[in-house]
Amino acid sequence: MFKTNPILLKDLLNDVETGKIRLPDFQRGWVWDDVHIRNLIASVSKGFHVGAILTLEAGGEIKLRSRMIEGAQEHGEGNVEAFLLDGQQRLTSLYLSLKNEGPVCTQDYQKKRIKRWYYIDMMAAMDPNKDREDAIVSVPENKMETRDFGREIVRDLSTPEKEYGQHMMPTERLLNGGMEWLLGYVQHWQAATDAEHPEGNAAEFFGKFNDTVVNEFAAYSLPVINLSKDTPKEAVCTVFEKVNTGGVILSMFELVTASFAGQDEDFSLRLDWDQRKNRMYGKFGVLQGVRGDQFLQAISLLATQQRRRKAELNSSPQGSLPAVGCRKNDMLGLNVSDYHEWADRAERGFEEAAKFLHGQCIFTKQNVPYNTQLVPLAALFVELGQSLDPAVAKAKLGRWFWSGIFGEVYGSAIEARYALDLVQVAAWVRGGPEPAMVSEASFTPARLVSLRTRTSAAYKGLYALQMKSKASDWRTATLLAIDTWHHENIDIHHIFPVAWCGRSEPKVPRNLFDSIINTAPIDGLTNKRIGGKAPSEYLKALEGDHPSREALKGVLKSHKINPDLLYADDFAELFVERGEAMLDLIGQAMEKEVSSGKEVFRGVLASAGLLQDFQFVHSSNGQEVGEYEDEEEEFDEAVGLDYAA
Repeated sequence: MFKTNPILLKDLLNDVETGKIRLPDFQRGWVWDDVHIRNLIASVSKGFHVGAILTLEAGGEIKLRSRMIEGAQEHGEGNVEAFLLDGQQRLTSLYLSLKNEGPVCTQDYQKKRIKRWYYIDMMAAMDPNKDREDAIVSVPENKMETRDFGREIVRDLSTPEKEYGQHMMPTERLLNGGMEWLLGYVQHWQAATDAEHPEGNAAEFFGKFNDTVVNEFAAYSLPVINLSKDTPKEAVCTVFEKVNTGGVILSMFELVTASFAGQDEDFSLRLDWDQRKNRMYGKFGVLQGVRGDQFLQAISLLATQQRRRKAELNSSPQGSLPAVGCRKNDMLGLNVSDYHEWADRAERGFEEAAKFLHGQCIFTKQNVPYNTQLVPLAALFVELGQSLDPAVAKAKLGRWFWSGIFGEVYGSAIEARYALDLVQVAAWVRGGPEPAMVSEASFTPARLVSLRTRTSAAYKGLYALQMKSKASDWRTATLLAIDTWHHENIDIHHIFPVAWCGRSEPKVPRNLFDSIINTAPIDGLTNKRIGGKAPSEYLKALEGDHPSREALKGVLKSHKINPDLLYADDFAELFVERGEAMLDLIGQAMEKEVSSGKEVFRGVLASAGLLQDFQFVHSSNGQEVGEYEDEEEEFDEAVGLDYAA
């Protein structure tokens, strides 16, 4: 499938220049900065290994549109012999600095675009007490280094004579015309009447430098892993991902982009996706996290399902039916006609998915619990169409959606899950059996205590459920769903402030005050007024924003907060009661019973010294528990519960 050969650097750069080695069009642009380039040149000058190059032989199953490596003149695609898959940054840097006659367009440490000429300081390179990196010098486009805002010139290399006089050899002469430049260098110093060469004899120094440095470039070779043209598409992608650990990983979207370009030169997947993305992003904030490869995954699900149905109609044997899926090989099996057939429908599917999310009080990409879940959701809207209009159908879809979030099933190995979702949920909506994921999804009270990261799917899900249950703003009493829709300054904040938790006796530990049970959607202005005060104190200040204390209590109740407990600064009892209310919200969303968490919550509170009358009892296996047995081994560590204490 592949072979590895060492190839001389000068031959590789010649192939770059003639277009025998080209970049597949999916490769991103060259991005190495000045420091990387200088270090790379220094490594080559000492014969150090700088990594392998990965190429794909042209003319095989994969039809790729290609382009010249940066700096090389276009020669036409008919000349291409191999596509460069990995090593673009190194090979481009070496081509521009050693072969191309012109300044190198790069960037400085601040990512500012600059143009640089590269030189080897001959004296420094031959000094055994100096690092070779210090001998590689870059100068601005005009070949002058200045200071004091350009008023003082500290180095001028604008003519060959000035290069000779300062012992600065241009790196582009190392492989092209190096001997000519070095002879000019010797002649310059032999003709000099106002100075002697630092080493006494310029010709002898030239010979040593040529043997030690210049010949190193001429003899330098790079290992090249060349994938044969018979290599399958999925193998190319896998090999690239394994080898390309130092650069930007190839995405499936980019490989499919190049594959489509090879099938139809007049069609650009990247351009088409950019147009669709702009439409989708402009209409719906929740879709702004959808990537091009996810759009292709939805198309792959729909296209492979259609192939399977056609095979079933043709009475193909069950074992030979094509699978529904969106794995690498499924996506690489797409052709341009598949894309044209499904792209418009997939785009509408994502838009319908966005409307569905709005109905669940999810309005921004940051608040989408699982961005990955949008792929099967969009595909289901395409597959089911008007079948999702009835309320009973939407209820099933909602139950699947929330079961996925609180069952936390979309974090890994999701491609297989997508296919199951499309097939099983569609069948369920049409009257078939309940999907296994829905029936098996569960949520434990212990998980609620450990939910402290706002980036987790379950955390975001509970945030949405609070808005869906008509929670209101603490100050204005406006429904939070309306404020969030209008991009008001709503965020998750602590009910019992962190500062208060640190002052209380006993102190409330971080694992409890950071739990989602002690947080609520609150606008920024209200949170500033809360500050680090005790709830009993800040509630009195908030009463002035409402017609009566009872009105404020009504707002608190909309957040599943017992106002009497909050006025009493009773962290422990409110933690238990609100935790139970949150479990009820989750159970309602999943449409199944969730176990009571009272004893779990009381157990962690007692362990923190916040409940004095809680009694641990021995379970049947001898473990000390508080009226319950901890079934999750990770829970003790997650919430700091120590039963031995």
